[in-house]
Parts: sequence; C-alpha cells; structure tokens
Amino acid sequence: MSAKQFFGREQELRILERELTRPRPSVVVVRGRRRVGKSRLLIEATRAYPTIYYQATKIAESMSLHLFKAEISRVIGEDPLLDSLGEWLGVLAFLEQVAAQRLPGLTIVLDEFPYLCETDPALPSIMQKFCDGVRERGTPLNVVLCGSKISFMEELLGEKNPLHGRQTLDLDLGPLSFRDVAKFFPAWSADEQLRAYGMLGGIPYYLNLCDPEFTLRENVMDLVLSSGAPLSDEPNNLLLAELRDVTRYATLLRSIAEGCTDSGAIIGRVRELKDSSALAPYVQKLAELRLIRIVRSLDATEKERDRRYYLDDPFLAFWYRFYLPNLSPLVAGHPEEVWRHAIEPHLDDFMGGMFEWICRDYVRRFSNEVLPTAAQQVGQIWAADFDIDVAGRLLNGDAFAGECKWWSGPVGMNVLQRLRETANRPSYERDAEKRYLLLFSRSGFTADLKREQKRDPYLRLVGPRELLGMPPARRRRRVEAAG
Repeated sequence: MSAKQFFGREQELRILERELTRPRPSVVVVRGRRRVGKSRLLIEATRAYPTIYYQATKIAESMSLHLFKAEISRVIGEDPLLDSLGEWLGVLAFLEQVAAQRLPGLTIVLDEFPYLCETDPALPSIMQKFCDGVRERGTPLNVVLCGSKISFMEELLGEKNPLHGRQTLDLDLGPLSFRDVAKFFPAWSADEQLRAYGMLGGIPYYLNLCDPEFTLRENVMDLVLSSGAPLSDEPNNLLLAELRDVTRYATLLRSIAEGCTDSGAIIGRVRELKDSSALAPYVQKLAELRLIRIVRSLDATEKERDRRYYLDDPFLAFWYRFYLPNLSPLVAGHPEEVWRHAIEPHLDDFMGGMFEWICRDYVRRFSNEVLPTAAQQVGQIWAADFDIDVAGRLLNGDAFAGECKWWSGPVGMNVLQRLRETANRPSYERDAEKRYLLLFSRSGFTADLKREQKRDPYLRLVGPRELLGMPPARRRRRVEAAG
C-alpha cells in the first residue's frame, strides 16, 4: 500500500493559507471529530512556512511543556534562554520574540489542545493573555488550536470562556465528499466508488487504510470483518473518546441504523426512555458529536415536531447494520460466510438509503453543474403518503424536487410520472416560478425517459458519471461491414 494520500480539502487549504499569510497576527481554531484529517490538513497548509507543530498527548503538564520545548529547539535550534523557561507563558513569549526578530509569520500549532487543558486548566486563560498581547503589539505570529473533543472545542469559544472572540478563523472540518472518496480508488468502476462511500464514508483515516489494488469486498474483509481488523471496534472507540457511559448512546445508534428514524420508534426500542423529553438530551448529544443527523421535512412549520434521525456517518451505518448483529460468527472466525449470507444479499437495500444521501450531497455541492445556480437549501419532504428524496430551492428562487433509485435496471417514465404527481403536493416553494425535476439512477435511464428529457427543459437525468464529475462516456462508433 502507498503512503497516506491527501485528496480534497482544496477550499479548506485556501482558507487556511490565506489566513496564515495575512499581515497581522492570527488565532485559528480547527475542530472536527476524530480521524477526519485535521492534523494532516494543518501539516499540508503549513508545509511551506516556518511552523512549530506540537502534537499533544495525555501526559503530565510538565512533560508536555518539555516536549513542546524540544520541538521548538528542533525547528529553530538550541537556545539557552528557551532551556531556562519553565512555564507556558514564558515559552510562548519566547516564540513571539522569535517571530518578531527572526521568523515573521511563524505559526504555532497546538494539536489536540484539549489534552493540554486537561492537565493544566489554566491554559485557556494563559492563551487568552498571550494572544491579546500579540494582537496589541501586532507581532507577525499565528496560533492554531486544534482538537477532536468537539464539545470542548465549542465550549472553548463560548461567551463565558477566556478565548471567546479571540479567534480570527474558526474552521469546522467535516468528512470528505463522495467525489473526493472516489479519488482514493481511481481504477474502480463508478458503481464501486459510490459503494465505497456508502460503506466507508468520508473519513480520511479509514480510506487511507484501504488498498486500491484490492476490491471493495477485500478491503472491508481486511479492515472491518476479519479478526483483529483495525476498524472492527471503531464506533465504540468514537463513543468512549467523548462519553463516560456509552451503553445507552450505542443502543440509540443501533436503533437508528436498524430503521428507527422517529422518536416513537426509538422509544419503543429503548424502553428506559419513557418519552421524547427523556430521549432529547441523548439525541442532541449524538448530534453535537456529528454521529447522527436530526432532519425536518422542508415543509414543516416551526411548531411541528416531526423529525427523523439518521446516522451521520456511512461507516457507522454499515457497522451497526452488518457488523454488530453478526458479531458472534465474526468472532468465531467466519467473515467470508457473514459476507456471503448476511451482508452481500442486503447491500443494495442498504445502498438505497446511502444513494439518497449521496444525491442530496451532490445537489448541495454541485447543483450548478446541471441547474442554473447553486442550491440555497437542500433537504427532504415527507408526509403520511409520500416521500420526496431530494428537494429545495436555488439561489435564484427556482425550486427543485428529485427521486433517487439504486436499481439494477434503468429508471423509466413511471418514476418521472410519480415525481410529477408528488412534487407539487407539499406547501414548500409552491409559488416558485420554475421547478426542476431531477432523477438520479445507478443504472441509467430508459430510451423513453431520455427522449422526454429532450422535450422537457426542466427535467434533469443524473447517473453515476455525472455524480462523480466524470467526463461523458464515449459512444462506440458503429462499424458497418463493407458491402
């Protein structure tokens, strides 16, 4: 397997590089869940500039300061003054002097900043005092505070906390898009690239564990299903990193993965939670940790409480759907049989929901490839007797509605007819001057539907190649035999 690859993040790199090269001091906060690629992004963004990068760990405060000073010496050389300093404020003041006299634009990166604060609770106040002084003096110095403990990093910037209002950039890093995921597997078919996103998600750490020379099945076997696989217990590790008692949270995640998408269904499964008020703090916490999404129908009013819950990570959804229910045979050493009998026959059903997620993300990110402008709002609409998989409005005020089909055969006129019937039923954007209809298909479209697209200026057909931004497939030239 090749070294870790770095794909995507073009926008985040531009934002970081612009901020870190401004002719003024910067205080940058970078946050996001574990494994999402924060450290790698910061390394890439600061590669060409003088940088003190310190990766904190859970060790005593005195040892952390000692290792931080050792990293400073490695980058700028030994200095007796640095050796004599025994507290954070003095070391930071030393670095400000270095930036002022020798290395203008010096960047200090404190990665996993929450670990440092666990052993030294006064550190946020120390950083506030230091950053305020740097700003007042206009020293060309950048400070980057990075962390995976999402709740801590959000509280760090809260109104009652010392660093509130000090940040010049707050970067909340999410998973890679499905298009960036496809870049990890350039030789795979479009179908397999979409499956890879649907099963592994957009977390760079997971993707860099894959070997693109193997098949998706082989990678899942090696990384998830086999004995001692590196991702076999990843969901539990995510919960343990943020929570003390994970049992009820894990039960909620499993319930949602198995199709309990509304409060009533979840409460029916988790009997200790008697009503929606008891459920609320648990789902809110999981949402804050980016492990679930709380979704409302776009046509719901503020007073309505109709919500759906989904896992906010395809890999989590795959693990809870397929790994956990088959834990006993997997532990017993039967991953091949689990794949053949318990996973493969149900993958297309699982990918149906993932495909809807991919299509909504496509409209959110790339709608201007097939529609007049970028999307302003993207979501879903549902009622007791219908669902619209993709809906929203564009920046120019036009509306759109879409249907997504992960079918083995082509989508035909019957799907379009059903979408035409349901698209105007909700109250959402009913007065829009134009409404575009989008059909997404894994396996193409019938000839009748393609002809209809030529007649209807508001119909768009989107297949895997369009989703992934691939150039149109070349048509085969018909070679006629010479007469």
